Amino acid sequence: MERAAVSLALNGVRKAYGGRVAVEDLTLDIRAGEVFGLLGPNGAGKTTTLKMVAGLVIPDRGSIHICGVDALADPDRAKSRLSYVPDEPTLYPRLTGREFLRFAGRLRDLDTHVIEERIRFHEELFGMAPYLDSRSEVYSHGMIQRVVLAAAFLAKPELYVIDEPLVGLDPPSAETFHAMARAAADAGAAMLLSTHTLPVAARFCDRIGILHGGRLMRTMPVEEIPGGELERIFFEITGTGPSASGGYFTTR
Repeated sequence: MERAAVSLALNGVRKAYGGRVAVEDLTLDIRAGEVFGLLGPNGAGKTTTLKMVAGLVIPDRGSIHICGVDALADPDRAKSRLSYVPDEPTLYPRLTGREFLRFAGRLRDLDTHVIEERIRFHEELFGMAPYLDSRSEVYSHGMIQRVVLAAAFLAKPELYVIDEPLVGLDPPSAETFHAMARAAADAGAAMLLSTHTLPVAARFCDRIGILHGGRLMRTMPVEEIPGGELERIFFEITGTGPSASGGYFTTR
C-alpha cells in the first residue's frame, strides 16, 4: 500500500532564547491522515515547537516543510496550508463570534456563501447559538475555545496545529472536537496536537512523541502501547511522577 504524503517535516530544528535551549535537534515527520500528539512536562518545548510550525517563531537552524512548502523560504504559502490554535486563544473583544468567523473565512478567500454555510454548521455542532452574536468581550474561556476551534475547522486546511485543544471545553464540546479531529484526519488532513493530559493523547492520537528538555526522546504508535503503559513510559523518560495532591496530569 502506498504511504500517505508527508504533511509536516521538521529536520534538525533548534531554538534557543538567550542561553536557554527550548528545542534541540528536532526531527519529525507527520503524514496526511495522522493525528500526532506531542507530550511533555512544562518547559519541554511543546509550545515553541508548535509556534515554529505556525510561523510565529523562527528556528535558529534546521528546516520546516509544510505539505512540501519550505516554511522558512516561503512562509506565507506555508501558513496558507495550516490552521493554528494557541494554548491561550483570544478574540477581538468588539467583534461577535460570528463576525470573527466571517473575518477568518475572508482571510482564507472563501466565498461568502461557503463561509455562512460553514458557520451555521459549526454553530450547531459546538452549540454556539446562545452567544455567537454577542461581543466576545463577554465570553468565557470555553466559549472562546469553541469559536477558535470552529475557525480552524472552517478553513479545512491540510495541517492543523493545536496547542491544548480541550482547555476550557465541557465534555460535549470535547466529544465534538474528537469527532471533528477524526473526520478531518480521515479526509486526509494531518494534525499536530500538544497536550499535558495522557488520556487525551491516548484517545485522540494515532501516534505520540515525548519531548523532554527540548529533545524528542521517543515516538510510538498509540495502538502499540499496552493499557496503562503510556504513563510509566512518560515517567521514565521525563523523570516526573504523580504528586500527592492528585497527579501530575491535570488540564490547565
